[in-house]
Amino acid sequence: MLGYLNQIRGKADRALALYEKAMAKGVSIPSCQMAYGVMLLRKGEFEQARQVFGRLIVDYPHSEPVKYRAKINQALAYWKLGDLDTALEMLTEVHNKLRNSRTYSILGYLLIEAGDLDKALEFNLEALDYDDTDEEILDNLGQVYYLKGDIDQALMYFSRAYEENPDQLSTLYHLGCIYQDRGDKAKALEFLRKAGDRNISALSTVSRDQIEERLRALEQEQNGELNT
Repeated sequence: MLGYLNQIRGKADRALALYEKAMAKGVSIPSCQMAYGVMLLRKGEFEQARQVFGRLIVDYPHSEPVKYRAKINQALAYWKLGDLDTALEMLTEVHNKLRNSRTYSILGYLLIEAGDLDKALEFNLEALDYDDTDEEILDNLGQVYYLKGDIDQALMYFSRAYEENPDQLSTLYHLGCIYQDRGDKAKALEFLRKAGDRNISALSTVSRDQIEERLRALEQEQNGELNT
């Protein structure tokens, strides 16, 4: 409980230390183990997280809520460990048994990562039919269209995602990219700076380096214009 209280207060290091003490004492509460595994994911301890979720799957085979949550999180660990095929296989299995906005959004993103944009587009349009207000599903569609070169459609979906959640990192970053590519430096800087202010964890799909690289390019362009 102390670990959880520190977690919701944003004291991640303290929370993680408390969870580790609980694990060392053999805590068996699945919600505590799940929270610990998620914190490991965000910290980038993917192999350790994979093992935590694997134990939950083995220890609670008849508890569907625990089993499915653990499989979704373990799939994320496999993805970050570079085993995208296993991640897709696990998530597809869960999605076929338990369809909800979370499985649609995570599986939809991993299909983008897999590189088959036509398949990713088909799946994410199906996800949109399921929930047309989920910011992650809308962001996924924005990314698919952006990668396919349909910038107008990408901008539409990213704008809708932004309306649903103005703090979503991927949406802010991609809106900044689109406005930068279109030459609207003021809007590009606005969105990229907002993205840079977001909390970026090891699970984030956009890195701080990507944001800073775009910002440097914009600032150099501005400085060049001022010096001419």
